[in-house]
Amino acid sequence: MEPSITDTQKAPSTLFLWRDSCRQPRFVGEILLTVTTLALSVYICREVMLYAHTRPGVILDDPIQRMIGPVNLRWPVFLILWSSLLMGVCSLAKTPERLLMWLQAVALLTLFRAMALYLVPLAAPSTIIPLADPIATLRSNTGALITNDLFFSGHTAMMFLLVLAATSPRLRWFFLAGFIFIGASVVVQHVHYSGDVFAAPFFAWGSWQLVLSMHKR
Repeated sequence: MEPSITDTQKAPSTLFLWRDSCRQPRFVGEILLTVTTLALSVYICREVMLYAHTRPGVILDDPIQRMIGPVNLRWPVFLILWSSLLMGVCSLAKTPERLLMWLQAVALLTLFRAMALYLVPLAAPSTIIPLADPIATLRSNTGALITNDLFFSGHTAMMFLLVLAATSPRLRWFFLAGFIFIGASVVVQHVHYSGDVFAAPFFAWGSWQLVLSMHKR
């Protein structure tokens, strides 16, 4: 019995795919542009968050938060978010073009969040239990935690962006479960209003669709 093609041929390794992609000037140029844009978008969003911390904002009467919480879910949120990001990057890195597209969507999403924070002046609920993420916590010049970065929820949007970009069905289901858990958690912990969470996946979807449309050209 002769061996089949699937027996004799193996899929290219991740290292081979990256080495082959990096030999293409267009891909290298796109990487440099993407990393630069992502760094710039993070810087802009950081400055807007610092500005939002100092300006007066509106405290909303959230009916869900009147019924529930606050409950401290800081560590489950931290573990699910960062483990998902790690798994997502490792999985997407198997396809260089896919990882690049995800990074471009992250850059767009970060810019959208900066614009939304600037345009929607909200103040955190008085009952908030700050997330105080050990990795990505932002503090003001006086050392106070930034809590007025409300509309829209960055944690929730990032999880949904992983759902959209995932190529593995198992990972997609894991990310979807994480998206639901984190979205519920930041409302229950009174870190975000429910509207911040409901809006987040639409911004993530819009960012991903823009990147897909750019790559179809």
